[in-house]
Amino acid sequence: MSAQAQDQHPSRIVIVVGVDLSNVSEHLLEQTRTLIRPVDEAEVHVVRVVRPEPPLLRLVRPKDERDAGVVHQVKNAQWALERLSASLVHNPRTRVIMHTPIGSPAVELARIAAKVGADLIIIEAHEHDGREPHRVFHRSVADVIASTAPCTVLTLRTPRRVAEGPTSSAARA
Repeated sequence: MSAQAQDQHPSRIVIVVGVDLSNVSEHLLEQTRTLIRPVDEAEVHVVRVVRPEPPLLRLVRPKDERDAGVVHQVKNAQWALERLSASLVHNPRTRVIMHTPIGSPAVELARIAAKVGADLIIIEAHEHDGREPHRVFHRSVADVIASTAPCTVLTLRTPRRVAEGPTSSAARA
């Protein structure tokens, strides 16, 4: 196929972006916007997975209010996604779809990516300080997503602040 024939086909990408509404979420969507800027058509699925209510809480609540907590969390997540995704919506070449499924983040992100035929999943990476001993024996959500996703997974985190003063490489020299 010649270069001229390739230019006739618009570039297109489908991305699933998993956010947890932490301080990393805005950075994640900003990086997504930068990533899709040169693409002719982009379809971005912004996902905030809501965890189900604990079984004990479901037993305590009256039957007619069993899912009241989850319904409230879903509504809050939808509002937050609309606010966060506003910067993506301004581009007419970009279609933004928001999802607020209930379940496990790793399972739901992989499921949505498979359903929409995603080319890429972008997720947040968080720093853990090691003071959480129970995390030593658990796989990270990012690890589970990377091993079960039907496409490439990109993890992003906010950049570390550069220490004031001379750079560490200059100090070593």
